[in-house]
Amino acid sequence: MLDQTSQWYKLQYPECFVNEEERMLQKTLADFTDKEIMPVRDKIDDDVTHEKIINPILKKLQVDLGCQKNAIPKDYGGNQLSIVGCALKQEQIARGDYGISMHSAVTEWVWVPTLLAHLAPFSPAAKAWAKAVLDEFAPRFTSNEFHAGCFNMSETESACDIENSLNEGRTIKVTAKLEGNEWVINGNKFWASNAGIADLNCVVCNMDPKLGIDAFTLVYVPEPWPGVSHGKFEVKCGMQADRNTSTYFDNVRVPKEWGLQGPEAWALFKNTLAAPMPLNAAHAVGILQGAFDVLLEYTGERVAGGKPIRKHLSSATILGEMASVITVGRSAFLELAHQYDHMEIYGGWDTESMMAKGHAVHVFITTKLPELILKGMELMGCYGYIRENHYEKYYRDAAVAKLVLAGVQYGYFATCRQFYDLDYSSFGPGKLKKPS
Repeated sequence: MLDQTSQWYKLQYPECFVNEEERMLQKTLADFTDKEIMPVRDKIDDDVTHEKIINPILKKLQVDLGCQKNAIPKDYGGNQLSIVGCALKQEQIARGDYGISMHSAVTEWVWVPTLLAHLAPFSPAAKAWAKAVLDEFAPRFTSNEFHAGCFNMSETESACDIENSLNEGRTIKVTAKLEGNEWVINGNKFWASNAGIADLNCVVCNMDPKLGIDAFTLVYVPEPWPGVSHGKFEVKCGMQADRNTSTYFDNVRVPKEWGLQGPEAWALFKNTLAAPMPLNAAHAVGILQGAFDVLLEYTGERVAGGKPIRKHLSSATILGEMASVITVGRSAFLELAHQYDHMEIYGGWDTESMMAKGHAVHVFITTKLPELILKGMELMGCYGYIRENHYEKYYRDAAVAKLVLAGVQYGYFATCRQFYDLDYSSFGPGKLKKPS
């Protein structure tokens, strides 16, 4: 139970970062996690159809608590949460289950390009695109029906290369072509979260690889829709609530007004890639907090050498290291989220320095996460890897948290870019030739 009156809480969530409205949101989500997720967290990954456990939880979170409209502008009936508010949400839900937290976060992610185009000083064409998409699809997500979104980006051939801004969209294989008043989309996507269950996709496309940014395109595609199909759902080590599958686009035709191409689409894409940095860092802190809570309880009850395990100095060292990373990680993602909320002071999300800081915070927490949870497994022994004891799920979730948002290696490269010119593009001498 989250005690917001304690000194521990005041030090972990300082008032300079978390306002009263965000505290109320955090408490609501903490109580939701304790009541709805914690009692069944050892059973979630066995709910293959999602019908027994996962979907009922998601409906309560997304519809009853309104989370599926968190990234929709307020003038369209949405909640339009701050980045700090979104990060606090992801931390609390991931404390219970990372897959459920990811599902919710990605439904917000699908709206980020239109939210930014709607709010920020973009051209009339970008504003018209955002209006067309919001007018058409926002009512679904602000209704009392359960809906999901998918930011459909990755591909089997290039994977995280699509997220590398130095490539300028040239590695994207899914094509978008304008024919009259319609976009025609062809190609395959892979690994996107919520793929196969989403009602709305934001599809990352390319009109002509040799044109780079000028040909970059974002197109919204609803489902079901003619020409859109999917492969099988992937069976992962965990995160059952986070669906991943291939998406096939076979001459998919959608209205012209649902797509935006060129430099503005590229700028929106780069900002959309940056947006989840504080959120996934918060996911990781939530996972580590959940594991720490299980470990702290177990080591207080289990006796070795005539005293509880956590009374042994070797055990206290591991618990202390986990608590230290939780504290530092929480401070880091809150500061980053606060800076995201104040671009007028700290600059845009897509600037080189902000991208570097976002990746630095993200990779620090996500690389420490599986290492520390594995250390904690040593204290629990065979109890640690038994499903019903709750600990091993956090270890499995940690393996995935380290790989999202292009993974830690890309994150290190992006962090270096603020200090020197590091060329990690796919194109250049000794690499791929630019399309001609």
